[in-house]
Amino acid sequence: MLETEVKRNLYAIYESQIENARLQFEQNSGLEKIFSPDIDSTVLELYLIYFNAHGIAMTDAVEDWINRAGDRCLQLGYTELGKLLRTHAEQEAGHHLMMIEDTHSLVASWNTRHTQQLNAEWFLSLPIAESTHRYRQLHEDVIASNTPFAQVAIEYEIEMLSVRYGSQLIQQSQKVLGSKITEGLTFMEEHVSVDIGHTQLNAKLLKNFLQEYPENVNVLVEIGGKALDAYAGFLNHCLRSAQEHALTLAGITQVS
Repeated sequence: MLETEVKRNLYAIYESQIENARLQFEQNSGLEKIFSPDIDSTVLELYLIYFNAHGIAMTDAVEDWINRAGDRCLQLGYTELGKLLRTHAEQEAGHHLMMIEDTHSLVASWNTRHTQQLNAEWFLSLPIAESTHRYRQLHEDVIASNTPFAQVAIEYEIEMLSVRYGSQLIQQSQKVLGSKITEGLTFMEEHVSVDIGHTQLNAKLLKNFLQEYPENVNVLVEIGGKALDAYAGFLNHCLRSAQEHALTLAGITQVS
């Protein structure tokens, strides 16, 4: 009876143990500055451009990652999760293309309102950030490991970010930059909508997996935490890039 009760509560145990990583994400992602009522409009607008331009390398391999994680789960006998991951992968196809389009749209919008013109191709040709390399490598490591099922923890934590913070970022952008800014936020708007369903699905997959394999709760917490840490680094990189770019546009070449 006690063992059955423990299995039933494993999802709650996961939620409790991952909470510290979620709090660390809030502290390290720079979102507090982005959501501040004192955010500089130039910094916020540049942040949105950098988010999309750098975000391409965060999303272009998502379908492949989930597919290969599903394949590995099937190879190792995690049949139900493997099949469901492969089905979910189809829903992630081509999302990076939206970020390319949004980069062009946001830069075009900027150029209609600022004398200092930007070039979308310059943003799109920027090198991949170190935090993005860490995020990409985490997926590869999970897929190659004996715990490819941990992909579900990555999906759960990252897609939940859209639910938790996406609407707030869109509202802040509209408040500071005007309602038309959302014309360049199609990726963000779609994920605020669809990731509600994805998060519910991921929660179900997580619960079902933990009931069958309760010994893996710590692995899932560890990988979910690593995903959040890498994504916080990505967002912070976007913020720093926007701040430095704003200083350059203002003719300030050194940060005090």
